[in-house]
Amino acid sequence: MDFFDRIKTIIFNPKEEWRVIEAENDPHQKVLASYLLILALIPVIAILVGYWLVQDPTYAFKFGIIKAVTQLMILVGGAYFTSAIIYAISDQFGGEKDFNRTFSLIAYSYTPLGVAGLFYFYIPLAWMVPFLGLYGFYLLYLGIEPQLKPVSEKKSLCFIVSLIVMIGIWAAFFKLSSEIINSMIMNSGYGIRF
Repeated sequence: MDFFDRIKTIIFNPKEEWRVIEAENDPHQKVLASYLLILALIPVIAILVGYWLVQDPTYAFKFGIIKAVTQLMILVGGAYFTSAIIYAISDQFGGEKDFNRTFSLIAYSYTPLGVAGLFYFYIPLAWMVPFLGLYGFYLLYLGIEPQLKPVSEKKSLCFIVSLIVMIGIWAAFFKLSSEIINSMIMNSGYGIRF
C-alpha cells in the first residue's frame, strides 16, 4: 500500500486498516524501511526547517541537527525497544508470539505522532505534537487484537501493559535525548537548558 494511503486509512479507518495489516503480515524490516523511517522523517525535516526559520541560523542548525537526530532515535529506537519488550511478554496474554506483528502494531501506532511532527515547521505550535500523538494510543488499542491476538479475557490487560511499556520507553528515550541535548548545548557555549 502507498505510504500516504496507509497514513490516511490508519488514521481515519483504523479498524479496517488493522485487518489489512494483519493480512499483509510484513516483516519488520519492510515496515521499518517502507513506513516508519519515512514517517520519522516528517518531524526530523520539520524540526530542521522550523528551528532554522525562527532562530539564529548558526545556533539553529546545530540545535536542529541534535533535536532531529534525537527525534529519529525516539521514533525508530523506541519502536524497536517497545516491540522487543511486548514481544517478550506477549505469551502471557495467550496470543501469538510474532515479532513482525508486534513491530507493525507499534510502528503504525506511532503514525499520529509522526504526522503531528508537521507542527515542528512552526516551532510555537510544537507543544501540540505530543497531544496529537495521543491518538496513537487508540490505534494501539484497536490493533492489539488483530496483531497480538490475545485471548479475549486478557485483551484489556494486554493493552494496558503495552501502553505502559510504550509510554515508559518513550519517556526513557525522551529523558536520554534531553540529557544529550542539554550537554551538547552547555558545551557549545549557549548556556540554555531544555
